[in-house]
Amino acid sequence: MTVSTERPWRASPAHFRAVAIGAVGIAVALLFRVPMLLVLSAPFVLVSVWSTMTRPERNPTLAGRIGPAAVREGEATTWTAELTDVGGVDHVIAFAPERPWLEAKPSSGVATVAVGHDDPTATVAIPMRATHWGRHDIGPINIVSVASWGAFRWKSLDVGYQVTTLPLPDVFDAASPTHRADGLVGLNRSAHPGDGNEFAGIRPFQSGDRLRRINWRRSLRSDELHVTATYADQDSHVALFIDALADFGPSGGIDGPSSSLDTTVRAAGAISEYFLLRGDRVSLRVLDSRFTATVPPASGRSHLRRILDVLATVEPDMYRPVSAQGRAPTMVPNGALAIMLSPLVSPVALQRATSIASRGLGVAVIDTLPDDVHLDDDATTELAWRIRLLERRREVRLVQQVGVPVIAWRGPGSLDPFLREIARRSSAPRMARR
Repeated sequence: MTVSTERPWRASPAHFRAVAIGAVGIAVALLFRVPMLLVLSAPFVLVSVWSTMTRPERNPTLAGRIGPAAVREGEATTWTAELTDVGGVDHVIAFAPERPWLEAKPSSGVATVAVGHDDPTATVAIPMRATHWGRHDIGPINIVSVASWGAFRWKSLDVGYQVTTLPLPDVFDAASPTHRADGLVGLNRSAHPGDGNEFAGIRPFQSGDRLRRINWRRSLRSDELHVTATYADQDSHVALFIDALADFGPSGGIDGPSSSLDTTVRAAGAISEYFLLRGDRVSLRVLDSRFTATVPPASGRSHLRRILDVLATVEPDMYRPVSAQGRAPTMVPNGALAIMLSPLVSPVALQRATSIASRGLGVAVIDTLPDDVHLDDDATTELAWRIRLLERRREVRLVQQVGVPVIAWRGPGSLDPFLREIARRSSAPRMARR
């Protein structure tokens, strides 16, 4: 919280009007001997004198806060200001100017609270509902304390607040089995034997085997030690790549239509939440954004919060040089499941996906372009979009021919065909050197 300006008590225009009307009215009444005018002017004089005598002596002390500082789309945060030393204050008024993607309640952004004569403090609050992911500035908020009869006012300006709106992940679920992976925890059975809980078979005892793994029934029947072999309890590594080069289509927030970047960010949050709640590891890399961000692989709910925090900072960078685009993501470990989310308007994303697939990794491209993006009032713009979509269809077909699936995001079940294919490849026989 930062109070940029704080003015002392000053007379209001209403007080000046009351003094002027009272003084002029009494003078005219005495000069022209008009008793009725004297009676009408007397209340203005009495109110002016009473207001001056009861003028507050000390300036209030303002302490503002915002909470919570991080919310999900559709949730509300509340700006609250507490004023102390409010002796002589009749009521407090706060005004929050309109901000993009923040809906104040009431819609005017004005909140008023009455202050009793014996109240040591006064608290005024303005709830604000966040309708779009990102970081939003709140304020500057004007706070006005008004004395009796509205004769004197004390003003302050409260600035310096920012609320982080985390993207609300779309509904996502997958009915297909996840590919086999290389970790230590999770719900997916490994293709390799190791220390775990799932039965793999019974084999002869070898040096280094744990004694608690000895299968005594088989050992007694065969007169040779045998142990129970298990599969290692392992987790998947899901590597997400976000194409944030540009944003296409109108964005209406949580209650309106979704642009390509809205769909990309919310789909990434949904996929991350799904795999992390299964105990798998998820990493994130934002490509071609104004601020490059990378989240290393980890698991757990706290890691989901880190991913959502990074997704909330995504900003498109349409002015990035062409030479800086198209670099294939590095540091993707073997066995990872790569998922790239992109509107595919630029061929760079497909080139990156092809480069990842050439390393023998499972990769899928999720198409997040809105279906009605080509509709436009300008016939020339609509024609240009139709031509680009035809070129885009040819590029997608070429990528699919080399084994990279391109899937339109439709929520639950979008990745099922891809996950089934990955599971089939993992269980297929492979050639080995002898």
